[in-house]
Amino acid sequence: MSDRKIILSLAGPAVLQTVIRSLFVIVDAFWVGKMGSVPLAALTSAAFLVWGFLALGEKIAVGTNALIAQSTGAGNPELSRRISTNNIVNTFFYTILLSLALIPLLPLLYSLMNISGEQESLCNSYLVMLLLGFPCITLLSTTAAIFRGYGDTKTPFMLFSLGVSLNFILAPVFIFGFSIIPPLGITGAALSTLSAFLAAFLTGLYILKRKRLIDKITNYRFDKGIIKETFRIGLPIALNGVGFSLIYVFVSRFVIEYGPDAIAALGIGHRSESLAYQITVGFSLASSVLVGQNIGAGNPDRAEKLAWKILGYASVLMLVYGALLFVFSEEVARFFINDEKVIATASVYNKIAACVQIFSAAEVILSGAFSGAGDSLPPAIVGLPLNFLRIPLTALFSVLWGLTGIWIAICVTVVIKGLIMSVWFKGGRWKKRKFALK
Repeated sequence: MSDRKIILSLAGPAVLQTVIRSLFVIVDAFWVGKMGSVPLAALTSAAFLVWGFLALGEKIAVGTNALIAQSTGAGNPELSRRISTNNIVNTFFYTILLSLALIPLLPLLYSLMNISGEQESLCNSYLVMLLLGFPCITLLSTTAAIFRGYGDTKTPFMLFSLGVSLNFILAPVFIFGFSIIPPLGITGAALSTLSAFLAAFLTGLYILKRKRLIDKITNYRFDKGIIKETFRIGLPIALNGVGFSLIYVFVSRFVIEYGPDAIAALGIGHRSESLAYQITVGFSLASSVLVGQNIGAGNPDRAEKLAWKILGYASVLMLVYGALLFVFSEEVARFFINDEKVIATASVYNKIAACVQIFSAAEVILSGAFSGAGDSLPPAIVGLPLNFLRIPLTALFSVLWGLTGIWIAICVTVVIKGLIMSVWFKGGRWKKRKFALK
């Protein structure tokens, strides 16, 4: 099979999976937006924190994907099953502990974001429910990572399609009420998401068992080596994600000075470019799998070749997406809300973001390649300081150009990260990383 066919056979379903997954957020935003700009602003503020929570919660999934890809490339199915079984159980207990630690911190995070009153109350209603059921989300992420590590990106796509379909049906029911179900508002948005993720996870677990890709859960034995390698790979990526989330906690303090309409516009802007981001994440997942399998098989040069080809295919799509988002920036914003002031502000964000999509693709896809090779430090070393750079840039540019300056500050760092990641990956030191598990 040619490289193009190999890449597209993995990247196609992976892209569809990540696009489908992004619809969870879009569905919630669509229905919550019908409640008004304040609930939508609260959901946007909550989303910034959820990014960080997910980065921490999916740390095991990131490590699992890389380890199974490498053990599969090394031709060791017994080790692959052991990693899978251990990390499903590890995910459950780790997420419970994580949720218990995060819930008491929520008031502090609201204070850092400078949100209060009705918006804080709505944000809290959403996040507490989400954290109480957080294992539903992380378990599905780990399950999907297992399938991808084996080279199967179609099953995760089907699982997330099932989840989104259920969420689309359940979200308006739980948010606005139906028959004997009372209206739960923004809490209902979280509950519908958790229910959908749980159903998809249980389906995925059944398929893993049927295909004998995992051992019996009752056979679980604590394995220090698996935990160590999983966290070694997943932790830098998680810290980068947490840093990204925390940056928006501070950036939102500048945005909120322009009122709840500005926060709502920021949320719409992120959701407008989320499709492009999810497409690049899909290609990143394919990059992680192919690089991991080739590293495991002892073919680092082929791993590099495939990573650059994946970035090339994705870049073409990003150029097209960016052009469409620029031209139809206002129409995209109007999909989420009918408030003309919010639409105008979000449209400006969309136009600026449209110009940097190709650089975002470079950062995301090469991060996946580094992760697949088991060398996840470079994305964190690049991402953390440059994400923090957004704080002083936001402070400076907002003085110079107002709210538009904040949008520019966000996008400038995207360009810098994409360029540095490309140069670092080209250096090739990641090729020396050896598979540690036996």
